[in-house]
Amino acid sequence: MANPVKIKATVKQVVKHSDAVVSYHLVPQGRVPKFHAGQFLHLALDAYAPDTQWPESRVFSIASSPTVRSHELAVTLAVKGRFTARIFQTLEPGSECWLKLPYGEFLFPPDRHLTLIAGGVGITPYLSLLQQMLEEKSGQAVTLFYGVRSARHYLFEDLLSRCMTALPNFSMTLYCEDGSLPAKKGILDIDAIHAAAPDASLFYLSGPPGMIHAFKHRLSNLGVDLPRIRVDDWE
Repeated sequence: MANPVKIKATVKQVVKHSDAVVSYHLVPQGRVPKFHAGQFLHLALDAYAPDTQWPESRVFSIASSPTVRSHELAVTLAVKGRFTARIFQTLEPGSECWLKLPYGEFLFPPDRHLTLIAGGVGITPYLSLLQQMLEEKSGQAVTLFYGVRSARHYLFEDLLSRCMTALPNFSMTLYCEDGSLPAKKGILDIDAIHAAAPDASLFYLSGPPGMIHAFKHRLSNLGVDLPRIRVDDWE
């Protein structure tokens, strides 16, 4: 695993998905170490120098493929507190920020069936994996269960559509709480997800803390060994 490094980055593009969810595409100004899909970075807004303390920062999943790290790093965030509100109000094309990466063990072995479960913005830890799979024309078996509150909360529809078309062993089941999408109406059903998964599948949980806690507990009660349950719990 690469040792974390600190690099300055420039904002290339800002994509506002809604009033509270935004993606930033960043151009690194230094060497970016190798990282794996599923890992995360620290993002700081204030200036940093090697002889000073690392400034206040927050952690975000790396949403871009590892293969493009030399010229792009992407993150997607939901505005939930003071610091994310500051990011939302401050960063625009041409802005600079500081990054520290990579971190995390939310990794995806290439030789196992993966059952990915995402609630809302919890889709973001899977974006790097899905983009890498598209690049590699991967035949790995991956099943995504994605739950959103409404049509306007459905993120990265284009990427997911491309995965459905181009990846032979990728499938997705979409849940929409208010029924405003052509999807299963209601919330994610962990019992149905477990029933649909092959016996040796690894289960990945990403979303609101309450969902993660409840789903992990339920999977354990259903007989899934804890090593087969992977949780994006860096928050």
